[in-house]
Amino acid sequence: MGVRVRLRIGFGGSSVLVVALVNTGFEGDVPEVLIPVNVAERLGVWPRLPDGTVVETYRSASGLMKVYRFSGGVVELLDGEKVLSSCSGVYIVVSEVTDEVLMNDQLISRLGIVIEDPAAGLWRIKGEDRVRSSVVRRFI
Repeated sequence: MGVRVRLRIGFGGSSVLVVALVNTGFEGDVPEVLIPVNVAERLGVWPRLPDGTVVETYRSASGLMKVYRFSGGVVELLDGEKVLSSCSGVYIVVSEVTDEVLMNDQLISRLGIVIEDPAAGLWRIKGEDRVRSSVVRRFI
């Protein structure tokens, strides 16, 4: 099943609500959220990418992929409409080949997400006792 959470991703005055996979195999040195092109379009950053965007090659479980990476994003972790935690200065990574929003290990940690049971989709906020269930996977 995996753990999926609701996020609000913001950039430059626009924001989108998404379901994101909590993916500890997506490692990095800074907080990153990987988004498909159609989410980037809704966020207003595709096809005209922000100044300072860097084209990079990321290694994934399925091989190498070209991505477009820029900083300045804000990510909020949501429970319904309530903001549980947030992180600014997030790098937004746009992929033309993915169909799901992915969070990297740094963003997961900054938002305080603790995976309780990945197969059952259970998670909690660090320091809280309340265990939450994953939200339903949505392909974008």
